[in-house]
Amino acid sequence: MATCTVPQVVPSPAEDAAALLKAFQGWGTDEQAVIAILAHRDAAQRKRITLKYEEMYNESLMQRLKSELSGDFERAMCHWILDPVERQAVMANAATKCILEEYPVVIEIACANSTAELVAVKEAYHALYKCSLEEDVAAATTGNLRSLLLALVSTYRYDGDDVNMGLARSEAKIIHEAVRNGAADHEELIRIVGTRSKAQLNATFGCFKDEHSSSITKALPRGTDPTGYLRALRTAVRCIADSNKYFAKVLRNATCESGTDEDSLTRVVVMHAEKDMKGISSAFRRRSSVTLEQAIAKETSGDYRSFLMALLGS
Repeated sequence: MATCTVPQVVPSPAEDAAALLKAFQGWGTDEQAVIAILAHRDAAQRKRITLKYEEMYNESLMQRLKSELSGDFERAMCHWILDPVERQAVMANAATKCILEEYPVVIEIACANSTAELVAVKEAYHALYKCSLEEDVAAATTGNLRSLLLALVSTYRYDGDDVNMGLARSEAKIIHEAVRNGAADHEELIRIVGTRSKAQLNATFGCFKDEHSSSITKALPRGTDPTGYLRALRTAVRCIADSNKYFAKVLRNATCESGTDEDSLTRVVVMHAEKDMKGISSAFRRRSSVTLEQAIAKETSGDYRSFLMALLGS
Protein backbone atom coordinates (compact mmCIF):
# COMPACT_ATOMS: atom_id res chain seq x y z
CA MET A 1 0.00 0.00 0.00
CA ALA A 2 1.00 3.60 -0.59
CA THR A 3 2.27 5.92 2.13
CA CYS A 4 1.87 9.32 0.45
CA THR A 5 -1.40 11.01 1.31
CA VAL A 6 -3.80 13.23 -0.63
CA PRO A 7 -6.20 15.65 1.14
CA GLN A 8 -9.93 14.94 0.96
CA VAL A 9 -10.52 18.26 -0.78
CA VAL A 10 -7.91 18.92 -3.47
CA PRO A 11 -7.53 22.37 -5.05
CA SER A 12 -7.93 22.62 -8.80
CA PRO A 13 -4.82 22.29 -11.00
CA ALA A 14 -5.04 26.03 -11.71
CA GLU A 15 -5.10 26.84 -7.98
CA ASP A 16 -2.12 24.54 -7.34
CA ALA A 17 -0.22 26.05 -10.27
CA ALA A 18 -0.84 29.56 -8.94
CA ALA A 19 0.28 28.50 -5.45
CA LEU A 20 3.49 27.03 -6.89
CA LEU A 21 4.26 30.23 -8.80
CA LYS A 22 3.75 32.20 -5.59
CA ALA A 23 6.16 29.83 -3.79
CA PHE A 24 8.81 30.51 -6.46
CA GLN A 25 8.52 34.29 -6.29
CA GLY A 26 10.04 36.75 -3.83
CA TRP A 27 13.43 36.74 -2.16
CA GLY A 28 13.65 33.00 -1.89
CA THR A 29 11.72 29.89 -2.78
CA ASP A 30 9.15 28.69 -0.25
CA GLU A 31 10.25 25.03 -0.36
CA GLN A 32 7.76 23.97 2.30
CA ALA A 33 4.89 25.27 0.19
CA VAL A 34 6.19 23.30 -2.81
CA ILE A 35 6.35 20.15 -0.65
CA ALA A 36 2.86 20.77 0.78
CA ILE A 37 1.43 20.78 -2.73
CA LEU A 38 3.40 18.28 -4.80
CA ALA A 39 4.10 15.67 -2.10
CA HIS A 40 0.35 15.41 -1.44
CA ARG A 41 -0.95 14.92 -4.98
CA ASP A 42 -1.22 11.60 -6.78
CA ALA A 43 0.37 10.95 -10.18
CA ALA A 44 -2.69 11.98 -12.19
CA GLN A 45 -3.07 15.17 -10.18
CA ARG A 46 0.63 16.05 -10.57
CA LYS A 47 0.36 15.59 -14.32
CA ARG A 48 -2.62 17.95 -14.50
CA ILE A 49 -0.75 20.52 -12.40
CA THR A 50 2.28 20.27 -14.69
CA LEU A 51 0.18 20.80 -17.82
CA LYS A 52 -1.83 23.64 -16.27
CA TYR A 53 1.31 25.40 -15.01
CA GLU A 54 2.82 25.39 -18.50
CA GLU A 55 -0.48 26.57 -20.00
CA MET A 56 -0.87 29.42 -17.53
CA TYR A 57 2.71 30.66 -17.33
CA ASN A 58 4.28 29.48 -20.58
CA GLU A 59 7.18 27.73 -18.83
CA SER A 60 8.01 24.17 -17.83
CA LEU A 61 7.31 23.30 -14.21
CA MET A 62 10.19 20.82 -14.35
CA GLN A 63 12.65 23.50 -15.49
CA ARG A 64 11.35 25.96 -12.89
CA LEU A 65 11.81 23.39 -10.13
CA LYS A 66 15.36 22.72 -11.33
CA SER A 67 16.15 26.43 -11.17
CA GLU A 68 14.49 27.00 -7.78
CA LEU A 69 15.60 23.91 -5.85
CA SER A 70 19.00 22.30 -5.35
CA GLY A 71 20.87 19.20 -4.26
CA ASP A 72 19.18 15.96 -3.24
CA PHE A 73 15.85 17.73 -2.75
CA GLU A 74 15.84 19.01 -6.33
CA ARG A 75 16.73 15.60 -7.76
CA ALA A 76 14.08 13.85 -5.68
CA MET A 77 11.35 16.35 -6.54
CA CYS A 78 12.14 16.29 -10.27
CA HIS A 79 11.87 12.49 -10.27
CA TRP A 80 8.65 12.67 -8.27
CA ILE A 81 6.71 14.92 -10.66
CA LEU A 82 7.37 12.62 -13.61
CA ASP A 83 4.73 10.11 -14.64
CA PRO A 84 5.60 6.91 -12.68
CA VAL A 85 6.23 4.86 -15.83
CA GLU A 86 8.28 7.63 -17.46
CA ARG A 87 10.25 8.02 -14.21
CA GLN A 88 11.33 4.39 -14.35
CA ALA A 89 12.33 4.76 -17.99
CA VAL A 90 14.46 7.79 -17.13
CA MET A 91 16.10 5.97 -14.23
CA ALA A 92 16.76 2.90 -16.38
CA ASN A 93 18.38 5.03 -19.08
CA ALA A 94 20.66 6.72 -16.55
CA ALA A 95 21.60 3.29 -15.17
CA THR A 96 22.72 2.03 -18.59
CA LYS A 97 25.35 4.80 -18.69
CA CYS A 98 27.21 3.24 -15.75
CA ILE A 99 25.79 -0.26 -15.64
CA LEU A 100 28.45 -1.92 -13.45
CA GLU A 101 27.51 0.37 -10.58
CA GLU A 102 23.82 0.89 -11.38
CA TYR A 103 22.68 -2.59 -12.47
CA PRO A 104 20.30 -2.82 -9.44
CA VAL A 105 18.11 -0.11 -11.00
CA VAL A 106 17.56 -2.19 -14.15
CA ILE A 107 16.98 -5.36 -12.11
CA GLU A 108 14.46 -3.67 -9.80
CA ILE A 109 12.45 -2.39 -12.76
CA ALA A 110 12.51 -5.81 -14.41
CA CYS A 111 11.83 -7.91 -11.32
CA ALA A 112 9.65 -5.84 -8.97
CA ASN A 113 7.12 -4.79 -11.62
CA SER A 114 4.34 -6.93 -12.99
CA THR A 115 4.62 -8.04 -16.61
CA ALA A 116 2.22 -5.30 -17.74
CA GLU A 117 4.13 -2.65 -15.76
CA LEU A 118 7.45 -3.71 -17.29
CA VAL A 119 5.97 -3.52 -20.78
CA ALA A 120 4.70 0.00 -20.03
CA VAL A 121 8.15 1.10 -18.86
CA LYS A 122 9.74 -0.28 -22.03
CA GLU A 123 7.16 1.52 -24.18
CA ALA A 124 7.95 4.78 -22.37
CA TYR A 125 11.65 4.10 -22.93
CA HIS A 126 11.00 3.72 -26.67
CA ALA A 127 9.11 7.01 -26.77
CA LEU A 128 11.73 8.96 -24.81
CA TYR A 129 14.96 7.60 -26.28
CA LYS A 130 13.97 6.28 -29.74
CA CYS A 131 15.53 2.90 -29.00
CA SER A 132 14.77 -0.06 -26.76
CA LEU A 133 15.91 -0.68 -23.21
CA GLU A 134 17.23 -4.01 -24.48
CA GLU A 135 19.45 -2.22 -27.01
CA ASP A 136 21.03 0.01 -24.40
CA VAL A 137 21.51 -2.81 -21.88
CA ALA A 138 23.15 -4.99 -24.55
CA ALA A 139 25.47 -2.19 -25.65
CA ALA A 140 26.61 -1.52 -22.08
CA THR A 141 27.32 -5.11 -20.98
CA THR A 142 29.08 -8.33 -21.95
CA GLY A 143 29.11 -12.04 -21.08
CA ASN A 144 26.86 -13.49 -18.41
CA LEU A 145 25.91 -10.06 -17.09
CA ARG A 146 24.55 -9.13 -20.51
CA SER A 147 22.72 -12.46 -20.80
CA LEU A 148 21.14 -12.06 -17.36
CA LEU A 149 20.04 -8.44 -17.74
CA LEU A 150 18.68 -9.02 -21.23
CA ALA A 151 16.74 -12.05 -20.02
CA LEU A 152 15.22 -9.99 -17.20
CA VAL A 153 14.21 -6.94 -19.26
CA SER A 154 13.01 -9.00 -22.24
CA THR A 155 10.82 -11.42 -20.31
CA TYR A 156 7.04 -11.66 -20.39
CA ARG A 157 6.39 -13.66 -17.24
CA TYR A 158 3.18 -15.41 -16.30
CA ASP A 159 1.82 -13.38 -13.38
CA GLY A 160 -0.42 -16.04 -11.82
CA ASP A 161 0.03 -18.19 -8.72
CA ASP A 162 -0.03 -21.65 -10.33
CA VAL A 163 3.06 -23.74 -9.54
CA ASN A 164 4.43 -27.00 -10.96
CA MET A 165 6.29 -28.63 -8.07
CA GLY A 166 7.86 -31.30 -10.26
CA LEU A 167 9.34 -28.59 -12.44
CA ALA A 168 10.47 -26.70 -9.34
CA ARG A 169 12.39 -29.73 -8.06
CA SER A 170 14.01 -30.45 -11.43
CA GLU A 171 15.03 -26.84 -11.97
CA ALA A 172 16.41 -26.61 -8.44
CA LYS A 173 18.75 -29.44 -9.47
CA ILE A 174 19.74 -27.56 -12.64
CA ILE A 175 20.52 -24.47 -10.56
CA HIS A 176 22.57 -26.53 -8.12
CA GLU A 177 24.67 -27.93 -10.97
CA ALA A 178 25.24 -24.46 -12.38
CA VAL A 179 26.22 -23.04 -9.00
CA ARG A 180 28.51 -25.99 -8.23
CA ASN A 181 30.31 -25.57 -11.55
CA GLY A 182 31.14 -21.92 -10.91
CA ALA A 183 30.18 -18.81 -12.85
CA ALA A 184 31.50 -19.76 -16.30
CA ASP A 185 28.42 -21.39 -17.82
CA HIS A 186 25.13 -20.25 -16.33
CA GLU A 187 22.99 -20.42 -19.48
CA GLU A 188 20.34 -22.67 -17.92
CA LEU A 189 20.30 -20.77 -14.63
CA ILE A 190 19.77 -17.49 -16.51
CA ARG A 191 17.01 -19.10 -18.57
CA ILE A 192 15.17 -20.18 -15.42
CA VAL A 193 15.53 -16.88 -13.55
CA GLY A 194 14.69 -14.89 -16.67
CA THR A 195 11.54 -16.73 -17.78
CA ARG A 196 9.68 -18.45 -14.96
CA SER A 197 6.88 -16.77 -13.04
CA LYS A 198 7.65 -15.37 -9.61
CA ALA A 199 5.48 -18.03 -7.97
CA GLN A 200 7.29 -20.78 -9.86
CA LEU A 201 10.69 -19.33 -9.02
CA ASN A 202 9.85 -19.08 -5.33
CA ALA A 203 8.86 -22.75 -5.39
CA THR A 204 12.18 -23.56 -7.07
CA PHE A 205 14.12 -21.46 -4.57
CA GLY A 206 12.32 -23.29 -1.76
CA CYS A 207 13.18 -26.71 -3.22
CA PHE A 208 16.82 -25.65 -3.54
CA LYS A 209 16.96 -24.61 0.11
CA ASP A 210 15.19 -27.76 1.32
CA GLU A 211 17.59 -29.97 -0.64
CA HIS A 212 20.85 -28.16 0.08
CA SER A 213 20.18 -26.33 3.39
CA SER A 214 21.27 -23.06 1.79
CA SER A 215 19.69 -20.29 -0.24
CA ILE A 216 20.81 -19.84 -3.84
CA THR A 217 22.34 -16.47 -3.01
CA LYS A 218 24.52 -18.01 -0.30
CA ALA A 219 25.47 -20.95 -2.51
CA LEU A 220 26.78 -18.73 -5.32
CA PRO A 221 30.58 -18.41 -5.46
CA ARG A 222 32.15 -15.54 -3.52
CA GLY A 223 35.28 -13.62 -4.33
CA THR A 224 36.40 -12.08 -7.60
CA ASP A 225 33.50 -10.85 -9.72
CA PRO A 226 34.96 -8.39 -12.27
CA THR A 227 31.90 -8.31 -14.53
CA GLY A 228 29.40 -7.86 -11.69
CA TYR A 229 27.41 -10.87 -12.89
CA LEU A 230 27.27 -12.73 -9.57
CA ARG A 231 26.24 -9.60 -7.67
CA ALA A 232 23.56 -8.95 -10.28
CA LEU A 233 22.30 -12.53 -10.02
CA ARG A 234 22.03 -12.29 -6.23
CA THR A 235 20.15 -9.01 -6.62
CA ALA A 236 17.70 -10.54 -9.09
CA VAL A 237 17.02 -13.59 -6.93
CA ARG A 238 16.44 -11.47 -3.82
CA CYS A 239 14.16 -9.02 -5.64
CA ILE A 240 12.08 -11.83 -7.16
CA ALA A 241 11.90 -13.83 -3.93
CA ASP A 242 10.62 -10.99 -1.70
CA SER A 243 10.62 -7.46 -3.11
CA ASN A 244 9.58 -5.85 0.21
CA LYS A 245 12.46 -7.53 2.02
CA TYR A 246 14.83 -6.64 -0.82
CA PHE A 247 13.92 -2.94 -0.84
CA ALA A 248 14.07 -2.82 2.96
CA LYS A 249 17.66 -4.04 2.71
CA VAL A 250 18.45 -1.39 0.08
CA LEU A 251 17.10 1.24 2.48
CA ARG A 252 19.04 -0.17 5.45
CA ASN A 253 22.25 -0.02 3.41
CA ALA A 254 21.37 3.50 2.22
CA THR A 255 20.91 4.78 5.78
CA CYS A 256 23.80 2.99 7.45
CA GLU A 257 26.19 4.85 9.72
CA SER A 258 29.09 4.60 7.26
CA GLY A 259 27.39 7.18 5.03
CA THR A 260 24.03 7.91 3.47
CA ASP A 261 23.43 6.72 -0.10
CA GLU A 262 21.04 9.47 -1.19
CA ASP A 263 20.63 8.10 -4.72
CA SER A 264 19.34 4.72 -3.52
CA LEU A 265 17.26 6.33 -0.77
CA THR A 266 15.61 8.70 -3.23
CA ARG A 267 15.04 5.97 -5.81
CA VAL A 268 13.23 3.59 -3.48
CA VAL A 269 11.10 6.18 -1.68
CA VAL A 270 10.08 8.07 -4.81
CA MET A 271 9.36 4.93 -6.85
CA HIS A 272 7.36 3.14 -4.12
CA ALA A 273 5.61 5.86 -2.10
CA GLU A 274 2.52 5.53 -4.31
CA LYS A 275 2.69 1.76 -4.61
CA ASP A 276 3.93 -0.56 -1.85
CA MET A 277 5.94 1.50 0.64
CA LYS A 278 3.90 0.33 3.63
CA GLY A 279 5.03 -3.24 3.01
CA ILE A 280 8.63 -2.11 2.59
CA SER A 281 8.44 -0.06 5.80
CA SER A 282 7.10 -3.06 7.69
CA ALA A 283 9.91 -5.26 6.34
CA PHE A 284 12.43 -2.56 7.35
CA ARG A 285 11.07 -2.44 10.91
CA ARG A 286 11.23 -6.22 11.31
CA ARG A 287 14.97 -6.21 10.62
CA SER A 288 15.97 -2.92 12.25
CA SER A 289 15.98 -1.42 15.70
CA VAL A 290 14.24 1.74 14.42
CA THR A 291 11.43 2.59 12.02
CA LEU A 292 12.17 3.66 8.46
CA GLU A 293 11.05 7.19 9.31
CA GLN A 294 13.48 7.33 12.24
CA ALA A 295 16.35 6.03 10.12
CA ILE A 296 15.73 8.53 7.33
CA ALA A 297 15.23 11.44 9.75
CA LYS A 298 18.57 10.65 11.35
CA GLU A 299 20.50 10.45 8.07
CA THR A 300 18.95 13.37 6.14
CA SER A 301 18.26 17.04 6.76
CA GLY A 302 16.47 20.16 5.57
CA ASP A 303 13.97 20.21 2.73
CA TYR A 304 15.17 16.83 1.45
CA ARG A 305 14.25 15.24 4.78
CA SER A 306 10.89 17.06 4.86
CA PHE A 307 10.05 15.87 1.35
CA LEU A 308 10.91 12.21 2.05
CA MET A 309 8.96 12.32 5.31
CA ALA A 310 5.93 13.71 3.46
CA LEU A 311 6.12 10.87 0.92
CA LEU A 312 6.28 8.39 3.81
CA GLY A 313 3.12 9.87 5.30
CA SER A 314 4.80 11.54 8.28
